[in-house]
Amino acid sequence: MKSNPIYLFWLFFILLLVLGLIFGSQGLYNLWKLKKEERIHLHKVELLEKENKRLMQEIERLKKDRSYIEAIIKRELRMIKDNEIIIYFGD
Repeated sequence: MKSNPIYLFWLFFILLLVLGLIFGSQGLYNLWKLKKEERIHLHKVELLEKENKRLMQEIERLKKDRSYIEAIIKRELRMIKDNEIIIYFGD
């Protein structure tokens, strides 16, 4: 092994370059973390798109389906028609 100062300088320089490429702010490790975050955010977007589609379908149903509106009113507000009777069953 050479102990020449120039050789050691270049060896140290190359080592710093490699470490910079791996762990620097634009390095491979940071790239890996950003890709992981991207996958997480894309999954969240996918879930939000599905929820949005479901809500849009519910809006359309609320606009057009009177029996659906009635069922929602009964379930959410616990309202009944004049000719209906509520029967409670004990737990």
